[in-house]
Amino acid sequence: MRGVSFEGNHAIRDEVLQTAIVTSSSSWFARSPLVRWIGLGEKRYLNETELRRDVLRLMALYRQTGFTDAAVDTLVRRSDGAVSIRFLVEEGEPVRVDTVVVTGHEQIVPTVTLTERLPLQIGAPFNRLLLLASADTIRARLANRGYPAAEVFRNFDIDREARLGRVHFEVDPGPRTTVGAIEVVGLEGVDANVVLRTMTLKRGELYRQRELYRSQLALYRTDLFSYVSVAPADTFPSAASDSVVDLRVRLAESPRHRVRLGGGFGTIDCFRALASYTVYDFLGGGRSLELRGRSSKIGAGEPLDFGLQNSICRALAEEQDAGRLKLNYNLTATFLQPYVFSPRSRVSLTVFGERYTEYRAYLREAIGGEVGFGYDVAPDLPIAVAYGLSYGSTQAELSVFCAYLNVCSEEDAAFFAERRRRATLTLTAVRERRNSILNPSRGHRATAELVWASPLIGSDTLIQFTKGTIEFSAYRRLFTRGILGVRVKFGTVFPTRYGATEQDYVPTEDRFYAGGANSVRGYGHNELGPKVYVREIAVDSVDQNGQMVAVPDTTVRVSPTGANNLLLMNVEYRIPLSGSSDRFSLAAFVDAGHLYGGPGGSSSFRITPGFGFRLASPLGPIRLDLGYNPYPPEAYPIYEYTADRTELVQVGDYAPALSFFTRWHLHLSVGQPF
Repeated sequence: MRGVSFEGNHAIRDEVLQTAIVTSSSSWFARSPLVRWIGLGEKRYLNETELRRDVLRLMALYRQTGFTDAAVDTLVRRSDGAVSIRFLVEEGEPVRVDTVVVTGHEQIVPTVTLTERLPLQIGAPFNRLLLLASADTIRARLANRGYPAAEVFRNFDIDREARLGRVHFEVDPGPRTTVGAIEVVGLEGVDANVVLRTMTLKRGELYRQRELYRSQLALYRTDLFSYVSVAPADTFPSAASDSVVDLRVRLAESPRHRVRLGGGFGTIDCFRALASYTVYDFLGGGRSLELRGRSSKIGAGEPLDFGLQNSICRALAEEQDAGRLKLNYNLTATFLQPYVFSPRSRVSLTVFGERYTEYRAYLREAIGGEVGFGYDVAPDLPIAVAYGLSYGSTQAELSVFCAYLNVCSEEDAAFFAERRRRATLTLTAVRERRNSILNPSRGHRATAELVWASPLIGSDTLIQFTKGTIEFSAYRRLFTRGILGVRVKFGTVFPTRYGATEQDYVPTEDRFYAGGANSVRGYGHNELGPKVYVREIAVDSVDQNGQMVAVPDTTVRVSPTGANNLLLMNVEYRIPLSGSSDRFSLAAFVDAGHLYGGPGGSSSFRITPGFGFRLASPLGPIRLDLGYNPYPPEAYPIYEYTADRTELVQVGDYAPALSFFTRWHLHLSVGQPF
């Protein structure tokens, strides 16, 4: 079989029609002129009997969906031992739904509650599959209001001449039911009270079917169980009076201890490693304790410097000149207490020590802790408030302070690198509606975060600001197999005032940066936005006679200054490669970004296109993206050191030259960009 196609179908997509028939094409490797000579792939052959039956199958499908006059024919083309089939469809006019009536519920629930947004809508084709789905929807809505034994009877009448269908659902609600005893089966070490208090459905409450699913999800989220089933212990009562139904919870416990190890490589991180150890049901009560450690720049950062910054991690070479090329690490211990006041709330306590480098921008070292409170407004809408207190320092290029605050001497800039208290109050909310975290194809995700730092809550006077970030991303299938993803992100930070001149000041680590694999891919990491340059005119060296001499050096280093406002927009279209079982896919994208506001200046709004390749893996897609920057370079201040190398002096503006090849930026990473 060389190919199977459809013509004339508008109401039903090709993919749906293909699933309704037996005849199908040979695999791509078996029919492609480029590779079929190798002999790979599955070959499928034409079965004349099944082809005739396929015509009847398609006609039956159309009648089920309301197109009672649909006709299907076939066009068979044979050439060089291969066959191509085209199904010719004439859909005709459908029978449309004229009225939808629901009766028998009037005393227990308003009509609009049962009929709103049913799968079968007035004016739509009379689809019998949607008729069944509508009955199930009504039954589920009654079950969520205390009537789990409800029955819904379907009746319909079709006027073929007028092409109208009338639908009638008759409801027998059954008894109003409450929850009785809850039996817990399968526990070994976990206390039954942990299970009962985690469930969102309690004894004596009105039975609601959706709360059974929510209770099951809540038990899975504790990570204490590998299997959870929450269901009625017996059949639903049929008595006419109010009744009680008992529940049975079947469980299989997960191991109490879990160890995870991981590693990876990135052009900005060099080699990285991860290790964690988690104890579940720590001290009983469903509590957990996690010890986690992360490290990056292994092989390039001190003290694990193997010289890789001069070879495979060459992007880090400039960090060595700035003194930021050190081993990054994060050591964290987190204690989680579930069920605080209700099954939906929890409290966490975290202590940490870290060293973190933002590429070309700053080095942050700190120790501290955080207390957080989380509450699930809905299963897909958790909110959290956290108070964090840390003590640490942030080191940045002198040129950043010179451009940002007009502080151009090493002595004055050292003031900003002193260790200080940092206290923040953070409020976050997340709405998660994606069908997959690693590789979403439909749904959306919305996040909002507000951070406040002030001396009123214990922060140093130099570390006070209000910072807000909002991000929205959405995904949907487009053009059959492709996936369209969009993201919009906006952030702003309101600074405090510094010094006698009352200049705006935001700590270096709290400004916004952009550019890179998960931002605007037409730029390198942190390369979009305002920046400053430093040119080395001379360096000291020792000649053969042991004398110190000045050797000319025109090296130019760049450092992003960050900005107070960020606008980021991304559009990406991904499509799987034919014959690859969705394992390989291509991507085309357009990224846009703008960093603006603050004494460091602003960048222009930039739009960069590009394309990429995806390879599915258990950790998420391995992603190779190539972005193109079509814009001329923007000029920003360039500085030189004075003779004693203790102070910077601006000597003008500088814009690096770009060639056709340096306009392209290659990004290798794991996971989708958003």
